[in-house]
Amino acid sequence: MSTARRLPPVPPTHAPTDGLPGITLSHGFRFRRGQAAFLAELAEAFGRGETNHLGVFVPGYGKTITALASFLVARALGVADKLVVFVPRGNLRDQYADPDELAEVAEDLGAPPLSFCIADSERVFLKNLGTDIIITTYQYASGEGGHRALLEYTRRGRCLFVFDEVHHLSEDGLWAQKIDAFPHTASVALSGTPMRSDNKTLFGVPFHVGDDGDQYYEALHEVTMRDAHEEGKILKRVDAHVVDYRLKLVRGDTGEEVEMSLSAMAELGRTSKEVDVYLARRKLRFHDVYLETLLGPAFERFAEKRKTLQQEMVRSGRAAKGPFRNHQMLVIGMSNRHAAAILDFVRARFPAFASARIGQDVPAQEREELLQQYRDGKLDVMVQVDMIGEGTDIKPISVIVKADLVRAYSKTMQQVFRGMRYFDGFSDDQNRCDIYAANDSDVVHTLEWITAEEQIGVKMRKQQAAREAPAAAPSEQSPWELTSVQHRDIRTHSLELFPGYVRSSSTFHREIPAPEPEAEQVIDVNQRERELRQECARLASELSFFLQGRGMSVDVREIHARAKLRLAKSQGDLSLPELEKKQEWLERCLRSGRLL
Repeated sequence: MSTARRLPPVPPTHAPTDGLPGITLSHGFRFRRGQAAFLAELAEAFGRGETNHLGVFVPGYGKTITALASFLVARALGVADKLVVFVPRGNLRDQYADPDELAEVAEDLGAPPLSFCIADSERVFLKNLGTDIIITTYQYASGEGGHRALLEYTRRGRCLFVFDEVHHLSEDGLWAQKIDAFPHTASVALSGTPMRSDNKTLFGVPFHVGDDGDQYYEALHEVTMRDAHEEGKILKRVDAHVVDYRLKLVRGDTGEEVEMSLSAMAELGRTSKEVDVYLARRKLRFHDVYLETLLGPAFERFAEKRKTLQQEMVRSGRAAKGPFRNHQMLVIGMSNRHAAAILDFVRARFPAFASARIGQDVPAQEREELLQQYRDGKLDVMVQVDMIGEGTDIKPISVIVKADLVRAYSKTMQQVFRGMRYFDGFSDDQNRCDIYAANDSDVVHTLEWITAEEQIGVKMRKQQAAREAPAAAPSEQSPWELTSVQHRDIRTHSLELFPGYVRSSSTFHREIPAPEPEAEQVIDVNQRERELRQECARLASELSFFLQGRGMSVDVREIHARAKLRLAKSQGDLSLPELEKKQEWLERCLRSGRLL
């Protein structure tokens, strides 16, 4: 889709935004807090002569607006007079391909008359090389015709490059090599997860090397998950459900039997080659008992959410005004064959829901038609492997079943973000994403971290609201009120996968903790030890993902191992004072951003 369009002039009836050259907000538009902070830092950095920058924003935070606003700032400061935005091809449709929406954003920002072109084809682009703003794809820029056309375009003026979802752009990859040939005066890299599972350096991202020799990205401004939850109406809240299984494996050649949980099997796979863990885990995922155990609760919750939303719409009278978008489910398989098996199971077990599958083995035209039906809400459930990634903006997705073997932090975050964008069509209560996964990978640590970030952000928002509220009469009561305590029973069911097979499933969701009580004269040592162990586990998870977010390959086990070396004891042998020392050490590591 290639179109050239000239933006209409905006009447100069508004004062420029404070500290942001080149931007005059109109039509009541306001930047989000993180966008304004990033743009202010960008203007200062351009003034210092610094030209390559990184902004880290959670999905749904408005990277499109940030990209266009960055160009207006650069243009006003004389840094650039043309803009090229590079995006993955999958992002082009949902985020940049609507000329009317782009024109509206430009008007809201107070842009002067500018022309732009969606360049994914040489036929139109080669005739419009004088365009002010080009939005193209990494794939097009790397192809022979696109590369030649963009090279000619970038030689005609001072260009600002914006790299959207920059984690796709490894420094030694083909895309980066092709883009590196294009002349440009400055660049802005944008991503929610500026790291790769292969730990390769990203193109166009400022890094520094720490004392430990690892690389750390340097962002002008970073909007974290807790920041987004503090602002509100950006991300859904999350309920994470983790299922563990107990398996009995029989070795075919010797008859030897091994019983273990799925989580223990994954742990064994890191240290032993005696059992082919990977193949066993793959085979398990095709079994009806596995699918029933994982998908059954997910569909039960899905039906409950849809029914509750429909009742809510009827009560509010919104249902009488016409159709409304209901919740949708996304199921992630580990291969096309696995996704096909899941779809067969879903259609046989849950026929009331309209379901489909997309994958590389599905013809392109059929795949696009099915994806469009899912976008339009005509399909309730979509089963896929890796076809719905970042940039696919289907906000009513609010139930995700993760049935694959992916455990890398950056990839997992991109997967679960598909269901975490806030949807204005739902009430605050309905803006919750339920994630279901099997406990045979480090995904449980990622989910724990997501829920912890959410609770911290929500608590910060409530504290801010309390500070801004009118002063109330003095009271001895805390301004915080414990609104709910959620506990879900651990249920055990006997299932006939193998003799002696047992499955235990549990659900966790961190609620905001109650206010801490005053110091007690008598301390329950057992209770205090449990509290310290839990806090150390939470801090270790937070530290792990903090370090991984800065390019270090550090998991929770390594952090506990480092603590064991410092204290000369494993956590199970630590006394209360020693546990407190471990807690203090973890907090210091978080403050310093590295393992001490």
